[in-house]
Amino acid sequence: MEERKQELAEIVNDPAFRTLLRLSQQKALTWDEFLNHPLPPRTSPLSVWSLLESIGACMGVQLFSDKELGPFWYRRTHELDDLVRAIECRSGLSSALHKAIFSRMDRTFAMGLRLSEAKAAARLGRFDIDEERLEMHVWSGTPPENPMERIAANAICIDADLTMFAEEPFSRDLLAELRRRLLDGVSNEDADRISTLTKNGPIDEESWKTADERLEYVLDYANGARDAGDSPILVGSLIADIIRQHQLVGAVSAQTASLAARLFYLKHRLPVLAVVPISHARQRWDEGTLNSRTRCRPEQYRSTLHRAHGDLTVHQTISAECIDEALKETEDNAKELFGRDRIVRKSLAADARFNNRQRSILARALRSPIAEFHIRYHQEKHCISYATARRDFVELEKAGYLRTEQRGKGFVFFATERIGELYSAG
Repeated sequence: MEERKQELAEIVNDPAFRTLLRLSQQKALTWDEFLNHPLPPRTSPLSVWSLLESIGACMGVQLFSDKELGPFWYRRTHELDDLVRAIECRSGLSSALHKAIFSRMDRTFAMGLRLSEAKAAARLGRFDIDEERLEMHVWSGTPPENPMERIAANAICIDADLTMFAEEPFSRDLLAELRRRLLDGVSNEDADRISTLTKNGPIDEESWKTADERLEYVLDYANGARDAGDSPILVGSLIADIIRQHQLVGAVSAQTASLAARLFYLKHRLPVLAVVPISHARQRWDEGTLNSRTRCRPEQYRSTLHRAHGDLTVHQTISAECIDEALKETEDNAKELFGRDRIVRKSLAADARFNNRQRSILARALRSPIAEFHIRYHQEKHCISYATARRDFVELEKAGYLRTEQRGKGFVFFATERIGELYSAG
């Protein structure tokens, strides 16, 4: 025992170890990065790595304990703290992105975000879907015949109505309801086939027991049984990762994971994170195509995780980087959309052919080419007579920018391909 104490004291006091210890407090260390640094004499890499982990576990944020895998934790490194603070600033209720999304975002932009999330969740769940066909069905409001695409379309519908679950605690019943809605219109035979194709078939009793226990601690974690130092930004992402990785709700685990994370962010007053496509950034990282620099690539992550015993510091850092990338992508898209909107409005304002009411119709048609326009709504919005409202649309139809369809006893107007000429002119 005395020899062991002396050995540990020599390692802890060694300059090389102290350098590694300081480095581990600054950023998440990968195994490959660790091996590039000098080690104390007469020590093996694994022994030094394990000692760093033991110290980190004492100082880190405690997450939960898995009966099979042991306790999980992560270090709040300087790097991770900086990332979390940056995400808080860019996604908070007073952020420019929040104002852009929730005061100016139209249906097309919102649907685009949901589509991006749903398609990425499908890929993370190993679903084989035709993305163009899925988009066609979603935009037209028709249910896809392909069962995998039907599940993705159902996920988008649930996503749009997530606020209805915001007051409910996370529970088995809540996840079961999400699963039921995801499988709406999908036969039991198709669900079984999807389970086989995605390698998520039936599990034995012992494996089921382990999965059931994991589901229990995920629910406790989501409902607030966690370390006070844990960041809600990271909690939502970790909830999704556990549900998806351990396939806790069967074949639709990836879609349920996405919805659970977005619901968590809604519950914790982080609405921006509930709409940006975080799964899209995660999926691109998994495929090695994420453009921005991340802590490590997937193969380096797997090499590190293989040697880590409950240390999720690298995992949480990558999660924060994916959230940061999802915010950046949404910010860029919003700037493009609203920049184009300003150009169009300026162009329309100078066009004497249109009155202000018609300019509002054309501006919306340019933002949302699939939008529907109704005379009655236009009349009430502008407090004008029905005849005046109808004339606004008829004049735009004669100019070639709108077309009309009869729906029942009424008429609905849509943009034509010529609508793009207005943007070109701007």
